[in-house]
Amino acid sequence: MPVYALAALLAAAAVACSSGSPAPTSTPAPPTASPTNTLPTATPTPDLGPATADGQRALALDRKLAVDIGPRVAGSPAEATARDLLKSTLEGYGYDVTVEPFAFDASSFLFARVDAAGTTIPAFSMQGAASGNVTARVVVAGTGRPEDFPPGGLAGAIALVERSDVPFAVKVRDAIAAGAGAVIVYNNADGALLGELGDSVSIPAVGIKQAAGRDLAARAAAGVVQATVSAPQPKATGYNIVARPRGVAQCATITGGHYDSVAVTGGADDNASGTASVVETARLAAVTHLAGANCFVLFSAEEFGLFGSKDFVAKLASADVSALRAMINLDVVGRAEALVLLGSSDLVETARLAAQQLGIAATAGSLPPGAASDHISFQEAGVPVVMLYRADEDIHTPADAIDRIDAASLRDTAAVALATLRTLNAG
Repeated sequence: MPVYALAALLAAAAVACSSGSPAPTSTPAPPTASPTNTLPTATPTPDLGPATADGQRALALDRKLAVDIGPRVAGSPAEATARDLLKSTLEGYGYDVTVEPFAFDASSFLFARVDAAGTTIPAFSMQGAASGNVTARVVVAGTGRPEDFPPGGLAGAIALVERSDVPFAVKVRDAIAAGAGAVIVYNNADGALLGELGDSVSIPAVGIKQAAGRDLAARAAAGVVQATVSAPQPKATGYNIVARPRGVAQCATITGGHYDSVAVTGGADDNASGTASVVETARLAAVTHLAGANCFVLFSAEEFGLFGSKDFVAKLASADVSALRAMINLDVVGRAEALVLLGSSDLVETARLAAQQLGIAATAGSLPPGAASDHISFQEAGVPVVMLYRADEDIHTPADAIDRIDAASLRDTAAVALATLRTLNAG
């Protein structure tokens, strides 16, 4: 879930964690649809697991995404690994799965790299920095204050500076004044480093992790080190994953959520929890032979500004938009907190009653100020929407970790999503 306050993300190196109250326990899922229903269903394969929501199965997928793969910034190799895992999982549940690429502006989390002493260091280009490749010697320049630069200037060298209370924009401005050809800022705490410069500058400026920065500083202090800073153009490609029951061309419902994360965390809750719950709902729909053209979509580049869902909706024909009865969005659903529903009033009430019938407490609510999620792309196109959400103040920080995820919350989220689909299909 993107929160449009980049400063909070940039400051997130270590955050105190909070615990939640236990999640309510669900009752078994309702009986399967009548076998006489001729609407399309997902085609199951032999080993689909139980016919009721399986929180441990969802938690295992959450762990693969958040821990084994880790941060899944849209357009990154890690997100591609997650894409392939999710595609194969949904195919294993009997769905026709397509991967739909789209281009987007990646300047918020733009991947860059530093090559030095035979080592490639992952980096992020700072917002407002120039693109291009700069090869030069590395000069260690403290925390980037004017007195930290050599008296004779840098003469095109790459300035290596440590993060401090000096703003990124000031560090880079002073480095340019000293003649730097590029700037590398390394973190002063664990985690990736992203920065915003405000106005555009004329040289590349990138952020790297603390350990990599300290190692590079030690090498540069011991002798001459040549490095290449590579900062690409701020364009990237994301991939939406679309799972349809076999034979379905036009979806009646879409249950979805985003599978990308921000750079500083594996996003166990935001949004590996929603992704795992979408996949678990898709599994349940297949194993229970849920009737109807119920599709499942995992969106990329939500954290950059809902780019994946916007692209998906924009590419739908008007008839396909009109055919959609509901979009169910699962985003940040892993903590042991109360289930909150928001969106179109009728669909929120449908989901609330479906939860009530399962013995799961759910209340209508709203997102925190400044937050948004993928259901908005559908709502703006006139599609009824409901988002399932559980409060979590740790998203977009390293504290969004797997040990905070509750299997029962994942189970109940998938159970409510399935029950809502079942109600819609019966209506």
